[in-house]
Order: sequence, then C-alpha cells, then structure tokens
Amino acid sequence: MGERPAAAPASVPARLLQGDEEASYVARLGAILRAARLGPQFPDARRLAAHLGVLAPAVHRGLYPGVEVDLRSGLPTYREWTRAQTDVRIAADQLRQIGDRETLARKAAADPASIHARLLRKHDYYAAIRDVELAPLGEMAVALRRVEPERRRASFHVVLDKLDASGVFVRYSIDLAQRADAWNRQLAVRDDDTTRHTEGFRSLIYQFTSYDAEFTLVRLATLGGLEVERVVKGVVGPVCFPWTRGHEDLGPALAADGFVAMFAVDTAAQDLAADRDNDPFADLLMERLTPEARGEYEEARRRLGYKVFKDRKFVAPQAAVPALQALCASHRTRNVIYALPP
Repeated sequence: MGERPAAAPASVPARLLQGDEEASYVARLGAILRAARLGPQFPDARRLAAHLGVLAPAVHRGLYPGVEVDLRSGLPTYREWTRAQTDVRIAADQLRQIGDRETLARKAAADPASIHARLLRKHDYYAAIRDVELAPLGEMAVALRRVEPERRRASFHVVLDKLDASGVFVRYSIDLAQRADAWNRQLAVRDDDTTRHTEGFRSLIYQFTSYDAEFTLVRLATLGGLEVERVVKGVVGPVCFPWTRGHEDLGPALAADGFVAMFAVDTAAQDLAADRDNDPFADLLMERLTPEARGEYEEARRRLGYKVFKDRKFVAPQAAVPALQALCASHRTRNVIYALPP
C-alpha cells in the first residue's frame, strides 16, 4: 500500500566510499544478503539487493561521487536509498527526454569530452534501473485472515516494512483481531475480501513499532477492541566493519577479515511455550524499566498470555567465525553463523 518513507535523522555520522572501495562495499553487501537466507520475518532480501544494486558504480557509471554509508548501521544512508528510489521513479521520463541512444553514442564518439558523453552514461544508467523493484522505505499492507460474523470479529495480518531511523531495515508482522463495534471507527476496512487500512490504524502501527515486539504487542493490546496474538520484528543490520560505530566487543571478529552482519528476530506471541533469549546483543526491555514499570509489564504478560523469544543470526567471513562463536558462547547463546568464503 502507500509508501511512507522514514524521516531522516537531522545529522547522521557517515562515510563516503569511492572507487574500488565503493564497488567492493556494494558487492559485499549483496553477497551478505544472499548468504543470510532471510525468511518471511525479514524485509524482502531480493528487493533489498535490487535496491542496493542501483547504487553500484558499475550501474551509475560515475554519475554519483560514491556511496555514503551510515556509520551506525553499516548500510547506505537514508539519502542513498531515497536517491535510488527517485531515480527509478523518473527513469522512464528521463529516457524520453535524453533521446535516442544510437544518436548519443555517435556524437559522444566524435567528441568524448562533450555533454553527449555524459548524456550517454545517463541513458545507460536509467535504462538499467527503469524496471527495478525496490525495497519499500515505509510501506504497510493489511490482509484479511478470517471473519467471524457471529462474534462481530475480523482477524488481520499486518506487515510493515520500513527503513528505521537507526539506519537498519525492519519488518513488523502482526496478527491481530478487531471487534467491529469496539471503536467509533474501524482500524481496518473489509471490502470484498480485500482490506485497506485506515489512516488511524496506519498511524498507530508506525507510532508503536519504533520499539521491540513486546512493547508493540502490549501497547496495541491496550487499545479497546484489539486482540493481539503475535508481533514479530525482523531486522536487517547492522553490518559492522572496523570503521563503523558500536559493538566494540566485535573487535576480534572484525580483525579477522573485516565485517560481521547481523539479522535479529524478536517475537512476542501467545503461542510461544516459554520465554527464551538467544540474542547476544538483545536490548532487553525489562532491564530498562523502573521497578514499578517492570511490575506493570509482568502483569501484562500474565493478563495477555504472551511469551517473548529473541534470536539473532550472523554472516561473517570464514576466518571470523571462531571469534564470533566464542563471543556468542560468552553470552550463553548458540547462534547460526553463515560463513562467506574469502
């Protein structure tokens, strides 16, 4: 459904990669996404890789000075993702304005320093990206799961993909039900077995999904008429390099061959048998709460009947795997680590 890009932070620490470093970075991120074997809990890896491909120097042919990387996430900055989005959107119109490639090529060959040489590069760039299916930077879809007329109740599956303000890509998958007479306006509207979400519902989901799965479940469950069964948050990133910020404890793994990519899944659901934390880098909500707030959340767990499961998998160079395994073991977690060959 409608695109709603995340707001770019006012000031993001960034590094501009150029030349061979730029090409190597984009190629490596593409290889990482392929190796990560991302399931439906995560943003679409195929569309992410396609979006990333638009930023490759072999594709933009030197029309841009390089790729700017967010030092917090190790992924391209918001500006780079939106630049690719804009260029794909205008590609067909630009090709019409630029004109015939054969004519441009003939004029560029006659005078390589002329404007025609640059226009030829622009033509080839826009032709290469015109039909690329990009990753959404802020998009929500609501699908109807079932209708129970006798209970005046409908169940929905909500998927929100967004580029988070922290620089990582996030997918929230939410299973919930709504009683038709609970609010003075419905959050989701049924229409011949298709569903469109109301603006109010959209705003609530965006508001609550800036945090972890448990917070989102509890806050949504406080709304009258909503029954929340499951919230899953899948995160692509960060991708840590020696020059990115945060996760200083990755030093030994980064020293081996230069990067550690992370893919976390955070689930709060009624059908989980028990709480479990298998994420060595989990930001645990309970640890940040006051004693009073912690008591309120423990009561919410009893009342709503949900459990929490956190997990994280990694992609790293083969040489970095032993150090990463040792780090996970020190946190008493056993994590999947996909190794990339040199």
